[in-house]
Amino acid sequence: MKIIKKTPLRPRGRSDENRQAQKDAIRTAYTNGPQKEVQIIPAKRDLVTEESKKKLRVCAYCRVSTDEDTQATSYELQVQNYTKMIRENPEWEFAGIFADEGISGTSVLHREHFLEMIEKCKAGEIDLIITKQVSRFARNVLDSLNYIYMLRRLDPPVGVYFEAEKLNTLDKSSDMIITVLSLVAQSESEQKSNSLKWSFKRRRAQGLGIYPNWSLLGYKGRAWEIDEDEADVVRTIYSLYLEGYSSPQIADFLTKSGIPTVKGLSHWSSGSVLGILRNEKYCGDALCQKTVTIDFFTHKSVKNNGLETQYFIEGHHAPIIEKSDWLTVQQIRKERRYTRNRSRRGKPRYIVKGPLAGFLIVNPDWETEYIDSVLQTLAVQTEPTTSPLLEDDENFTISKE
Repeated sequence: MKIIKKTPLRPRGRSDENRQAQKDAIRTAYTNGPQKEVQIIPAKRDLVTEESKKKLRVCAYCRVSTDEDTQATSYELQVQNYTKMIRENPEWEFAGIFADEGISGTSVLHREHFLEMIEKCKAGEIDLIITKQVSRFARNVLDSLNYIYMLRRLDPPVGVYFEAEKLNTLDKSSDMIITVLSLVAQSESEQKSNSLKWSFKRRRAQGLGIYPNWSLLGYKGRAWEIDEDEADVVRTIYSLYLEGYSSPQIADFLTKSGIPTVKGLSHWSSGSVLGILRNEKYCGDALCQKTVTIDFFTHKSVKNNGLETQYFIEGHHAPIIEKSDWLTVQQIRKERRYTRNRSRRGKPRYIVKGPLAGFLIVNPDWETEYIDSVLQTLAVQTEPTTSPLLEDDENFTISKE
């Protein structure tokens, strides 16, 4: 039996001797220079000389969320300030001003000029975007970060410079700050929205702050002053409906008479006429909170069918239509709708499963003659039939193979 002497393995991992040797090598390299020749290959951006350096194509994005006078001043100041700033910089090339006035920043869906600017960035026509602050660029965290990262991934990358915060999105060290500021901007919008909703509810509960909408035919001003020219059109619509004319007939009459709609259109639709006939404001009442905004970002609104509290004020302003006539119109509308639904004939169908299988579902409002004709048709279709070829051939048999 041969005995082999085991030798211990060399020490592994870090040790005080190794660390000290690395420190000494670093001191020697910086004192006496590198032990071996090192060739430095500069990056392409470092090879660009001042003479060959291209000008940055710079644009500005401006936005205000409302059409109020104070916001209009801010909007114009942004446009003029950034136009002057870009044109006066010798290292920049003016790439345009993109501005959305009276548009919310919680979504990019209706910001046409913002989307136009993004398309130009994708086409390689813009190198840098200047905007006042993070909230002017977007008040939605997802939109803000998605577009910032998308612009950064372009070739060449496009940066966004926020002037108030002095941040450039091409500097990745600013990502955390931009994310926090975007969250703050979104939170501010949500708080403002909730504050306005609270204010509207309290004012409506006291019967205050209820003004005619711009699309309400017949009224003008905050004092609900009646516009007699438009009021005559409203009275004509109600009068014709009470005389038996339908909403499509009234719409056709108004169109042929050359009377414009409240939006200035030359063509009237049946829906426009019905909207006037349904509106309680023409008899002097006011029902508030008819719709509810269900999405803060898209501002999508739906009919308020008990989702939120509504406020009804009777005799709120001067009526154009007498209350009795308005109520009569509502009754006629209900009766016509009931008559139309009753006369509409559906298709009968069989129940194929369950304890009622084989029964036929019919509408009890259908005429008796119609039901009888349906039953006769179905009886003919369900009679058993045999093939004439089988009856005539006496020698026909089925044999088992």
